Amino acid sequence: MNNKSEIVFTFPACMGGVASFNYNIINNSHLIKNFRSKVVLIKAKEDNRPLFLETFTADEVITFNYSHKENQFFVAKRLNELLGSAEGAIVTDNALTIAAARLFNNPKTVFHLIHDYFYVNANVRLKDMVDVAIAHSSFFSDAVFASQPSLFARRSFYIPYGVDQVANLPEKNHDVLNLVFLGRLDSGKGVMLLHEMETILRKKNIAVNWTIIGKGPLKSDLIRQWEGKTNVSFHEPDTKDEIYRLLKEQDAFVFPTMFEGTPVSILECLANGVVTITNDLPGGIRDIVTEGIGFRCALGDVNGFVDKIELLHNDRNLLRQMQDNCLQLAKANYDIQKNADNYFTLFMQFEKYRRKNINCSPGMSLLDKKFFPNWLVKIIRKVKNR
Repeated sequence: MNNKSEIVFTFPACMGGVASFNYNIINNSHLIKNFRSKVVLIKAKEDNRPLFLETFTADEVITFNYSHKENQFFVAKRLNELLGSAEGAIVTDNALTIAAARLFNNPKTVFHLIHDYFYVNANVRLKDMVDVAIAHSSFFSDAVFASQPSLFARRSFYIPYGVDQVANLPEKNHDVLNLVFLGRLDSGKGVMLLHEMETILRKKNIAVNWTIIGKGPLKSDLIRQWEGKTNVSFHEPDTKDEIYRLLKEQDAFVFPTMFEGTPVSILECLANGVVTITNDLPGGIRDIVTEGIGFRCALGDVNGFVDKIELLHNDRNLLRQMQDNCLQLAKANYDIQKNADNYFTLFMQFEKYRRKNINCSPGMSLLDKKFFPNWLVKIIRKVKNR
């Protein structure tokens, strides 16, 4: 007989930082053996983002399919059945999961993962439906506590996460700087600004190589933008190993993102001795990208990015020292083997943190009430959205 408590992770099935975060925690903790573990990949029919294809080392992996056009009461009911009726922990950043657990009185303790301000705002709306909030940046952990002190005193935690480490700094003695972008190819990540940086660098007679890693809606636009350029390559790796093979050849990570929590991409670059140049955004970026590790530029300041690239181009001793600093910081603070266990140490205290009384209930629209048949709601919403 298996007397282990259950732990259930739920998150969107798409490729990106959220899936990578969960993958790293699940696949690297030695303490996961204390639970019966399940991964529920949530896939909305309307979500066309690329799927996350890595293999999880959980006891069970399930894809949960649904549509936004359905009656969400019945969606939540189906999802709660997957969450299970045994005591334990639900680990999620997903409001649908939390609503499902509370709507049907699931006995598990809810650990809400806070990645950025989107999730802070969600946490405020969810109120005491959340038992514990965990952020991987000190800023967002403080934001949760500050937003609802009476609910999250001693229930809001900052736990850094991590990535796989490499043993030694890869050889990076390049005549021409190798610059990399790693992230989703959309406007929020600032990927369309890279070509402008390339143009300015060319005017300064600074030759660089660009490696653009990622998938997303702007892929075809990027290819057209860079048409005729021989110093750029595009890659769509499906696994972490493929990403690391590309990163070991890179010198600096150019990341003009507009909105972030704690980017997994920065940690992966740290581990491969790649210096980050990014926007100065509150959150995990300020925890990680400090003096001697990388550079933070004013939001929207393309010339600021170019200046830092030029500095590294001209001062290879500085570049080499910063690359070594990145590797040492990654090993000291962002080793996934250690940090994943830190997460599970908290998950194992689920009994301590389960709220005894929950005063709020999930808000549902009129069409999401249980007395409306699912088939009827789908027809109504399909007609309304024509």
